[in-house]
Amino acid sequence: MTPSKIRWGILSTGKIAHSFVQGLRHLPDAEVAAVGSRTKEAATRFADCFEIPRRHGSYAALVEDPDIDVIYVATPHNLHAENTLLCLEAGKAVLCEKPFAINAAQAERMISSARAKNIFLMEAMWTRFLPAAIELKRLVAEGAVGEPRMMEASFGFPAPFNPAGRLFNPELGGGALLDLGIYPLSMAYFLFGKPCRMAGMADLGKTGVDERAGIVLGFPRGQIAVLHFSLVADLPSDLTVMGSKGRIRAHAPIFRPERLTVTKPVLPRAGGGRAASLARRIATHPLGAWLKKRLPVETGRTIRLPCAGNGYNYEAAEVMRALREGRTESPRMPLDESLDIMRTMDAIRALWGLRYPGEIESSVKGIDNPRGLP
Repeated sequence: MTPSKIRWGILSTGKIAHSFVQGLRHLPDAEVAAVGSRTKEAATRFADCFEIPRRHGSYAALVEDPDIDVIYVATPHNLHAENTLLCLEAGKAVLCEKPFAINAAQAERMISSARAKNIFLMEAMWTRFLPAAIELKRLVAEGAVGEPRMMEASFGFPAPFNPAGRLFNPELGGGALLDLGIYPLSMAYFLFGKPCRMAGMADLGKTGVDERAGIVLGFPRGQIAVLHFSLVADLPSDLTVMGSKGRIRAHAPIFRPERLTVTKPVLPRAGGGRAASLARRIATHPLGAWLKKRLPVETGRTIRLPCAGNGYNYEAAEVMRALREGRTESPRMPLDESLDIMRTMDAIRALWGLRYPGEIESSVKGIDNPRGLP
């Protein structure tokens, strides 16, 4: 029998865990049953904020709690694999915060464990489950802007430099790629599928992590995605898909868009055929200059798709739906895709010569041709 409520355990008590629990409050069939932290004091403070009944002074104690259906792993990047495996060994379903792991080798172990035990596991790429992202994918697939040909996306802001902090510390998997670049990269997969070509460049800062970078991905059907991300510059932090008949912009912030603008040309543009002929006639007509000033070059419509709650509730609802249906992964964020995204990030870091401390060398250099993808 399916329980009336899905009981969540929260592993770690940082900022992202606070946001996730706030999101769960918008789901009447979700119950936050327990929280675990490295100390009982931290767990108690967090539990008191959200009236969570059980608080555990270690992650090991949390995963052994018998009254939990699924655990949300909210620790820093470098602990995702270790903490997820701990949960899976205890038989608990897991929603693991993005990025899924530090590298593909870790992701493979996580996925292998979940599949061997037939336990649900998903990367918490919450953007994919938001109404605007779902509508964006539908519009692109249905040809709202013709044949999709390019995508441009960015995410960046000037972060205060703290060499010991999560963003700049290589020991914690710091850098723009894993923390910010994962958003445009995951959305490129979401819209275009698996890339087959790659190029990129990064600036490695004082601590050795990528502070700003740009990558270009090529896809089997000819699409190209240009992605850039930064910890030291203010970027537009939005996403645009450009097609043969127009473009769609998902307005900032890229991680939580609530508006889409579909833009299409009105006046014919240069090219061949009747459209080009009409464009030349307008250009050479005595009133051509007057017409071009007064006729719109393009027309657009904006679609507003506000989030219910803070947005984290959508990915949580997907997890609970999957658990009730007896699924072990989500079709919208499948495990094989999470793994392939990690492999792509490994290949990108190999181009840059970026390896995290203690990382197995083959996990970064295990791609024969880093300018292509496996």
